Amino acid sequence: MRAFVAVDVSTIAIAKVQEEILSTTGWDARDVKRVEPRNFHFTLIFLGEISDHDVDSIKERMAAFQFEPFTITYTGIGAFPNAANARVIWVGVDPEGVQKLTSLAVEVEAKMSELGFKADKPFSAHMTFLRAKGRPLRAMEISSKYQERTFGSERIDKVHLKKSELTPSGPIYSDVYTIGADK
Repeated sequence: MRAFVAVDVSTIAIAKVQEEILSTTGWDARDVKRVEPRNFHFTLIFLGEISDHDVDSIKERMAAFQFEPFTITYTGIGAFPNAANARVIWVGVDPEGVQKLTSLAVEVEAKMSELGFKADKPFSAHMTFLRAKGRPLRAMEISSKYQERTFGSERIDKVHLKKSELTPSGPIYSDVYTIGADK
């Protein structure tokens, strides 16, 4: 199965700003694919294709995770690789939230490296909510307009091993295993 370890996002404020951006840019379904709100998450590490044996080993390592619950504030909008040629539009996190999410990602990656998994790229505290379909998007105005804006806060107290099933209408994510923060 195709899998990754992630933190879910449940705030509706991000779905609202997604709608706001789509209604003010003129982008439509030919230009951009929206990430469904039920799929909002921060990927801590992408694992790729894993076996049933891997799942058991991953669950064992995840059970050893220890972290305190923390709060992040969604702040600003950016683009990869850049706002002039955006392939991905994302929501960022406040500096303290970045630090906490990064620490969690480092711990997760360390535990997964014990099993031979390695991050395909360095962790970046961003939550993708729009993707360019064809040609890159011009998102300079959006990035500038929303740079200082906040979109609510969220308590992070769970980490999930997620299965990713790719379908013609988009990915379907389901939780395979969940751990909670130390209370």
